[in-house]
Amino acid sequence: MTLANKITLLRILLTPFLILCTLEAANAEWFRYLAGSLLFLVGIGDAVDGYVAKKRNEVTKLGQFLDPVADKFVVISLCIVLSSRFWPGPHLPYWLAALILCRELFIIAGFLSLSLTNVHASPWPCLLGRINNNAQQVMYGVVIFGNSMPDFVLTFFWWGTGFFSLISALAYMWLGVRIFSERQGYKTGIDRSAQEVT
Repeated sequence: MTLANKITLLRILLTPFLILCTLEAANAEWFRYLAGSLLFLVGIGDAVDGYVAKKRNEVTKLGQFLDPVADKFVVISLCIVLSSRFWPGPHLPYWLAALILCRELFIIAGFLSLSLTNVHASPWPCLLGRINNNAQQVMYGVVIFGNSMPDFVLTFFWWGTGFFSLISALAYMWLGVRIFSERQGYKTGIDRSAQEVT
């Protein structure tokens, strides 16, 4: 296993401890700061594993699968916890939580649909997807430490994250339709060529 894949696996393994700390933050304030520290490590790992993979020429199919899985594990888990009654606050607005979850489920469903129709689609995020993922992780950090931040800072990050979530979802929709259309056009061209031959 490559070094980049090991870093990605470490991100996945750290996520349950991150979620556990957010759940325990209501009982002891220091869990809030431990959760923020773990989120920082996970975020750094997200940047480092991709850099290492490209720098050492260690881009693998396993890494291309694990990286988005690690991202979605963090994003979906924190979205649920930080909008629930188990988190002491400030709480993620329900509209933003619904938008984030719908976006993630939409992308997963779209990827699976393309895979089931034998259309090759890379699980690596597009540029807007990467920007959105980074914005979400920063926003989660702001929420975790939000007990010491003014409301306008929280509101700014909520609306900013909501904007990038919506725009990146539309970008993925356009990308999926284009990939499927190109594939269908390719198949149609083959069928026409076969008919001309026969």
